[in-house]
Amino acid sequence: MIQMRALLSDRALRRLLLAQVPADFADWLDFVAIGALLAFHWHVEPVVFAWLAVALGLPYLIVGPAAGALVDRLNLRRVLIASNLGRALATLALAFATGWPSLLALILLRGIADSFFTPAKQAALQTLAPPDLRMGTNGLSHAINQASKIVAPSMGGVLLLALPPSGVFVVNALVSITAVFLLWGLPDLRPAPTGERLRASLGAQIREGLRALNGKPLLRGTLALMATGYFAVFFYDTLIAPLIRDIGLTESALGLCLAAVGAGGIIGALALGLGAGPRRPLIWIALSSAVAAFLLGCLGLVEILNRPISLGLTCAIFAVIGLASSGSVVPTRAILQNEIAPAHIGRVTAISEAANACAMLTAPFLGAALASASTVGSAFVVGGLLLALSGGFALHLHHRHRWPA
Repeated sequence: MIQMRALLSDRALRRLLLAQVPADFADWLDFVAIGALLAFHWHVEPVVFAWLAVALGLPYLIVGPAAGALVDRLNLRRVLIASNLGRALATLALAFATGWPSLLALILLRGIADSFFTPAKQAALQTLAPPDLRMGTNGLSHAINQASKIVAPSMGGVLLLALPPSGVFVVNALVSITAVFLLWGLPDLRPAPTGERLRASLGAQIREGLRALNGKPLLRGTLALMATGYFAVFFYDTLIAPLIRDIGLTESALGLCLAAVGAGGIIGALALGLGAGPRRPLIWIALSSAVAAFLLGCLGLVEILNRPISLGLTCAIFAVIGLASSGSVVPTRAILQNEIAPAHIGRVTAISEAANACAMLTAPFLGAALASASTVGSAFVVGGLLLALSGGFALHLHHRHRWPA
């Protein structure tokens, strides 16, 4: 609670976290509407949903590094405002899409605008929060993000009862505008650079961000740790629905299990935000990965061996997996903010987002191929093994670098 009071005593930090609420909700509020429009109104082929995943992830891979370079050379407050304004305009345009190609093109454009937000937000959090409060700050930020993944799609589903998908898009555009107004009250967190650094090309700025990793093995190792962790998660994540089906649970159980994952993530993130945070974050990451790996392996074996399992136990397992995910994500982000120089935070964050996008665009297809060749449970077992390897790598980083002392 002491850390919470310290965090919320900073007016600018309070406003930034408050603005993150509508900004993150805007990512998920119309997710159900997009699915309903594609499946129930336009009756598209299943391959279109694969292209939807590409449209959602590709901007962070192809635009992310350049976005990070721009974040490092522009005023953070203006970037945060422009990103949410661009997202609002693209979301509003979704209401006028006449077919799935135009819809996916607009989602791609929205992703391009959104690719500026995460690097700018991470840079702003680094600027506003001192090193000893960054674990708590990232905990609260992650809790907001996890809450949005639970509440926002549910709200979108409720809105669909009264509005067509186009109406939900308009509401979501207004949510992004709310974030713009909240961000407007932020101070100028960092003045835009001038002189030689401003005149440098984007390519040179991106190369400078890559060179910032030289001589920082812990930073490089943490980026690799984050990418491998996301790859492990995406390997099984899209197969939760068929797993629930194949272990004999109902369609309603899927919603409960997904809600359990999100609830566990919120609890874990808030625990890190309210407390002092783990003193040895890499050890914490290793333990969290080990717990999640064990539980994923158990779920996979239940399906492979065709063993009965109750809904309550399944939800409990997914809740602990969500809890463990916060134990990995929040400390990783705090390490990055403490290790990256403020002049490079946008570019290095964008590089990590691009690596995560690579995982999102490859791991689900590999997991699906394994599930098709074997069983759905085997993808969960392999995903658990990958997470265990990621945890072992975190343990290696701790013993090699002894961070922090």
